[in-house]
Amino acid sequence: MFFGIKKCFKQLAGITLCVVVLLSMSCPVIAGNQDKTSLLNEVVALRLGMNGYSIGSKLTERQKSNGDKKVEAGAYQGTYKFGDNGLFVVVDKKTDRVLALYKQQKDADKSQLKGMVVELMDVFGAPTTMAHDKILYWAFNKHGVISEDDFDKAKRINQTKALDIIATVKLNSDFAITPDQKKDDKVIKKEAHKGTVYFIITSDPLVKQFMENNK
Repeated sequence: MFFGIKKCFKQLAGITLCVVVLLSMSCPVIAGNQDKTSLLNEVVALRLGMNGYSIGSKLTERQKSNGDKKVEAGAYQGTYKFGDNGLFVVVDKKTDRVLALYKQQKDADKSQLKGMVVELMDVFGAPTTMAHDKILYWAFNKHGVISEDDFDKAKRINQTKALDIIATVKLNSDFAITPDQKKDDKVIKKEAHKGTVYFIITSDPLVKQFMENNK
């Protein structure tokens, strides 16, 4: 299955909000124009995140205090970022609201990739779709995660915009997540079995709103 996702980058080291924006621009299926407050409330209500952080939500006093001690360089203008047990948090400076969460593993092998997939499925359930055998994608509207069946039905009739996607989880691997049984064994052996694996949790519409407010 192909969701129209372009491969924007291969390494997530030193990620900035620019990368998040590039990811959002590569995905044509996002929520349409809507009231900014209602969009924020819908994203917050999803409670989409990990380790006590969720996109759209404000940092708690403890989280902000912890983040202030671990701020990293290279954040996009108007944001700051910090790490917490391997999870990186990108935050709007003005509001202290979480714009994105991401995690990466360099030089990961199959077992580490599997561990990241299991971690995501434990939190978010079954993915909405897969692309190129290297991308898993969870798409959410205000009601929750969109199932593979619902997405496929909408795609068949060219109505994916009607799904009103407001948030996403994207996992990208340098090597195949699942082996292609149709490939020749010699081809499979030549393919990479180690590389960078990462995931990012964000709301493309909220990121675009942030960019508009920080021009």
